[in-house]
Amino acid sequence: MEQAQNTLAWKDVVGIDQAKQLIDYGALLNWQDMRRLRRIFAEDDEIAIVKHFAVRLAERVEGRLSEEILIESLLVWLSNSTQEKYIHAFLGELLQQPNQLEACLALVELAITSEISNLDHKEDLFSMAVAMICELGVFVRDIMSKYPEALREPQRVLDHISTYLLSVSNTSNNCIRLSLLHYFGAAESKERQKVGFNRIMSRFGHTVLEHLFTLLFSKKTEAVALQYLLENIPYILDADNHSQKILHETWKYYMLKKPDRFALFIQTMTSHVLGLDELPTNQFKRIYLQHLGVLLKIASDVNHKDLGRVMMCAIMGFESSPYRNELIGRIQQDDGIRNTFRDHITKLAEAPNAQRPMDTAMAFRSSKRGRKPSFARAGDIGTLHQVTFLGNQQVARAS
Repeated sequence: MEQAQNTLAWKDVVGIDQAKQLIDYGALLNWQDMRRLRRIFAEDDEIAIVKHFAVRLAERVEGRLSEEILIESLLVWLSNSTQEKYIHAFLGELLQQPNQLEACLALVELAITSEISNLDHKEDLFSMAVAMICELGVFVRDIMSKYPEALREPQRVLDHISTYLLSVSNTSNNCIRLSLLHYFGAAESKERQKVGFNRIMSRFGHTVLEHLFTLLFSKKTEAVALQYLLENIPYILDADNHSQKILHETWKYYMLKKPDRFALFIQTMTSHVLGLDELPTNQFKRIYLQHLGVLLKIASDVNHKDLGRVMMCAIMGFESSPYRNELIGRIQQDDGIRNTFRDHITKLAEAPNAQRPMDTAMAFRSSKRGRKPSFARAGDIGTLHQVTFLGNQQVARAS
């Protein structure tokens, strides 16, 4: 029996018990063997195996080497599945262990700092490590809000996560950047001082937004890019002034380079923002209106009537915002905006039906004919899938 155990390797595994044995022995799983294993195991088996990883990791928090092997093998497994349900199964099991605190602290440190031996897939594994730690943070926050007594020192875990995630924010890896932007945006959404989010926006916000908008205006990637942007731009709108400058510069560039598609984006974004609830700690709807006002002025500068129409209609949609009328008043009094634009926003503001005068005004009627344009929609796909898909796209800037 002992000889059989010593000669068992991942390439020989054909069942779940053998996989669990190799996890127990501390055998390192490599990428090639995992590709074969994915064809063998059913979904329930994979969930049972990742849960076994969690149990063994919690048992071995004092042994760094064995922990590093466990975590790298786990990352190989998760990277080949790229499905959030397996990460969630692992984290759910880990947080049920008696030493959950120690296990979480060890996982965060080792997943981020350990050297990867699967060198050909180092970037894939590190990206997955960051995504997994982001998901751990989401799990802990969710449990804190629903079951405050279920976790030991959850704030300590969250602080630990933030420290290690910020330590890798200088990366040039787009998957990691997208994971970090979403994590800190969601994690700090209820806080007035968004220290982590503002820091990562300062470090790579411009590059990430440029990447995303380039993907938005490509048919192959527009659906997933749109979902990511809709989910995460409200976080940017609630960030500091430097983040607003980055967002404005990106929007201005693509508005002038891709006016028709950008106009469609603004229509879609406006509908999304209008449907969101604001917290007392944020003001992203007001900031969004300010962006629309500046974009309207740019449309006036280049005398682009279709863009002007879209910006005005978007502004008029915010009927419940006290800032809307203030913005309209500023536009009406701004001598830097063309008279035709100012006259039409006045007509919109005075009309019982804000849409009708814009549709009937010849000067602002769209010249486009045929089927109404729209973005493809991806449905409700998870953050991990969005990050993996978008981060691995190689693109050139719009021209």
